[in-house]
Amino acid sequence: MKEIARGAEAVLYENGESIVKIRPRKTYRILEIDQELRKRRTKKEASLLEKLKSEGIRAPTLIETDNSERIEMQNLGGKQVKLVLDKQPELAKQIGQELAKFHEADIIHSDLTTSNMILKDKEVYFIDFGLSFHSARIEDKAVDIHLFLQALESRHHKVKEVAYNHFLEGYKEYREFKNVLERLIAVEKRGRYRGK
Repeated sequence: MKEIARGAEAVLYENGESIVKIRPRKTYRILEIDQELRKRRTKKEASLLEKLKSEGIRAPTLIETDNSERIEMQNLGGKQVKLVLDKQPELAKQIGQELAKFHEADIIHSDLTTSNMILKDKEVYFIDFGLSFHSARIEDKAVDIHLFLQALESRHHKVKEVAYNHFLEGYKEYREFKNVLERLIAVEKRGRYRGK
């Protein structure tokens, strides 16, 4: 297996046709607490992958998990959307459509950056559900979009407006579209207020 990425909570390895995600032991945490945290997060992420598949949302297919610290999933290949969005801002419509499916299923991605999206065969897939959770709250869905807007601002500012308009075109498939956008205005005002 070849290590391909390392984050705060997990290490990703490429294993041919699959990607293996391992949450290693954190020695600064009490052993029992560490084991429980890793187990809970691994089980949650594995069950989320299965739920996404059942909802028809484009995400890696779960291959297997030990329900403790290891998840093996499909290796999508493809390219990170962060590498192509500036030249193909129309891809944001697909991002909006997929997020609409997430929110219809009351799933919050919670780390909605273009680094966590893969373009494969002209289709956008979402990855990395370590921070994802279930919620029916309009507020949480508005925060998801706020995070995406921040990603556009920091990484894709040249195409931000065009990409966001495409995103909205796709996201309006979500039945609570208007309510989420109204709440988004309040979320952004809070963000600006905190920044002062």
